[in-house]
Parts: sequence; structure tokens; C-alpha cells
Amino acid sequence: MEKSGNRNLNQGTDSYVNIFEDAYKRKLDGREPDTLYKPIIDLLGRGGKRLRPSLCLMACELVGGDIKKAIPTAICIEFFHNFSLVHDDIEDGSELRRGEPALHIKYGVSIAVNAGDGLYALCYGALRESERLLGVQRAWRIFEEIAELSVVLVEGQAMDLEFKDRREMSESEVIEMLRKKTARLFAVSAKCGAIAGGASNKVAEKLGSAWEDIGIAFQIRDDILNVVGEEEKYGKRIGGDIAEGKPTLLLINCLEQCELDEKEKIYSCFHNYDKQKIEEVVNLFREYGSIDYSEEIAMRYLRVGTDKIREIEGKEEIKERMVSLAKYFVEREK
Repeated sequence: MEKSGNRNLNQGTDSYVNIFEDAYKRKLDGREPDTLYKPIIDLLGRGGKRLRPSLCLMACELVGGDIKKAIPTAICIEFFHNFSLVHDDIEDGSELRRGEPALHIKYGVSIAVNAGDGLYALCYGALRESERLLGVQRAWRIFEEIAELSVVLVEGQAMDLEFKDRREMSESEVIEMLRKKTARLFAVSAKCGAIAGGASNKVAEKLGSAWEDIGIAFQIRDDILNVVGEEEKYGKRIGGDIAEGKPTLLLINCLEQCELDEKEKIYSCFHNYDKQKIEEVVNLFREYGSIDYSEEIAMRYLRVGTDKIREIEGKEEIKERMVSLAKYFVEREK
């Protein structure tokens, strides 16, 4: 059922990943109909980095909690993440996900939308165990975080879609969009893991803040890999973000500097994947220093986030493992 390519990270997450894999599969065993669960199992079985559920379990352990009590939260978070990927791929017209055809390409739009909806429903279903494991107060705090995350995510996606019409966005708006679309899920993963582990509000908030910064760095780095990475390693079509008209920091930085005719060259690539034209746009990113600038901003957010982690009271070994995890995922090559 599963491809393990991205799972063997050697960053101290293997034990968390193994716990998560066993638990989430049990949630899906024997469910019908196949038209709903086959694409869900297909997508989850492609692996992925499992960063978010691992982060949730790690945060729980960091504050001295029993990670078994955080498993339902970890499952909820990964199901939520995958629901968002299914819908994003449809809205963005993406063709690949984790090195294979996106669900709407493989199964059709209607089935893919329903599978995304199914993952969203299942993520809340996974939380039902939390009341028994954590008590009403902590379970409700986690539920509130996930519910608010749902709103923030679609606000970020709305910002993304709006850019495709007006083709204007400031750097601060890009960062806010990344915060809502990507970084908030990192923050909630860490924060809810800490809540499940019995952390104080102060510690949970600080850990969430740290991973929001790291999440911004992660997404900027992911956007960089989309134009300079290797397609086989990256798992998505190189330059696909440009063809989708996705408002990345690289794109906005370049548009702020380039000439009018160069802007038109960039715009002509939107919604029309042409490998040669994409390469010309990537060369513009290099010419105007947009790739290096984006790397610098990503590293800045990474440093701020990891500094916050080191300030948190908790197990020193787990803190250093968490810092190493953050650095690995932001500095990765795939």
C-alpha cells in the first residue's frame, strides 16, 4: 500500500512515522464504497514526508506527554493536510502529486472532490477519541484549533486565487498567504501536539509560533525547489508553479524588478505549460536575484523559528531533534 521513499529521513522521525502509519491504516480498514476510499488510500499510500503528524507526536513528547494520546490528533492533522492537497490540485490544475497523477487526473474531478471531502470529514472523526484520552478541556482546545485552521486555510487559498485575476501582490501579502495556506498547519500540528501532551497555554502558543515561522520557510523553500529541483526527486512538474500562475515570493520579487516586456513574458506562461518559456522565466528569476533573495528570507524565518524552539522548556534531546527536523525540511533538496 505504501511507498517508503520519503519516509526514511534519518532525522529521528522514524518511530513517530511508524506509529502514525499503523494507526491511520486501521482507521480505513474495511471501509466502503471503493469509489470513496480507493483514491483516499491511494493518496495516503504514496507516502509523503509525514512531517505534520510526526511534528504533532514529537511536540507531545517534548512537553512530557504520552504520545499514544496524541495519535488521534496526528491522524486528524494528516487527513486534513491531504484533503487540502486534493482540492488545491483541482483548483490549480496540477497534474502530479507525489510523483504520480493527481487524484482528479487519475479518477476524475467528481471522485477527487468527494475524496477530498471524505478526508475532511474523516479528520474530525479521528478527533472523537480525544475526549476519552485527554479529557473534555484539552480535546475541545484541539477541536477549536482545527476548526479555526479550516477558516484560515480557505482564506489563504482565496488570496492565491485572487492573484490569478489581478496579477498583483505585495511581498507582505505573499508572506501572509503562505502563513495561512501552509504555515498555520505546521503551527497547529505542533501546538495541538503540545496540548495533547499537557503543556501550558504559554508553551503551546510559543511552540506554535515557532513552527509558523518554520512553515513559512518550508513553503518558500518548496517554491524554490519547484523551479530548480529535479522532477524525479521533487515529485511534481518543475516550473508547474509558474504555469499555474502561483504567487510565490520568487515570482513577486521578480515582477517588482523586471521590465514591462519581461512581465508580459512571465504572464504568457500562466495556464500554459511550455518548458522553453518556463526556463526563460527561471532565468529571469536568476537574473534579478529572486532565487537567492527567497533563499535568504527562508533562512531568516528558519532561524527565528528554531531560536524559539530552543527557548521552550522541555526535553533537551527532543528540542534538538526538533531543530534538526526543521533544518532538514527547509534545507532539503526534494
